[in-house]
Amino acid sequence: MQAYPRDKIHSLICHECKPLHAEIIGQIYKQLEDPDTHKSHFFNGRYENIYINKTNLPAIEPVLNTILEEAAKLLECDKSDLRLGFWINLMQKDDVTIAHSHDDDDEMISGTYYLQTPKQSGVLSIKLTEQTISTIEPNEASLIFFHPALEHEVSQHQSPIPRISIGFNIGSK
Repeated sequence: MQAYPRDKIHSLICHECKPLHAEIIGQIYKQLEDPDTHKSHFFNGRYENIYINKTNLPAIEPVLNTILEEAAKLLECDKSDLRLGFWINLMQKDDVTIAHSHDDDDEMISGTYYLQTPKQSGVLSIKLTEQTISTIEPNEASLIFFHPALEHEVSQHQSPIPRISIGFNIGSK
């Protein structure tokens, strides 16, 4: 298994995933107040991470499979050797995501997948070096991979329509 380079951002569009978005979003909203749904990272009046068991989101399975397949290519390994943890990010008008990284455990690669990105959605900024920040305009069905140690944040979401994405970390089993 190859280490993912710290200075590289990889992105692609998952065209075959896009038709699933409405169903996935509907399933997410049904689970938001479920007692088994766990919310964490309460900053600026919102929970940044919403953890919903994937058995309650059956439509998400092809998206998660695509994430694992692409990660396996990037890490040069078999996808069966990888473990995927994911959460939902739901941003309402004026929400931001504060600067953070994902290198808490044994993550090898991190990223995000965009389910819903209205105009004036918050922009993802990834700090590659002290002098270099990459800004990524969110686009529906975009899949972004980056090194888990890279600090990143999302600017203020200005649309009245929620911005919805799937955050993820991938490590070895």
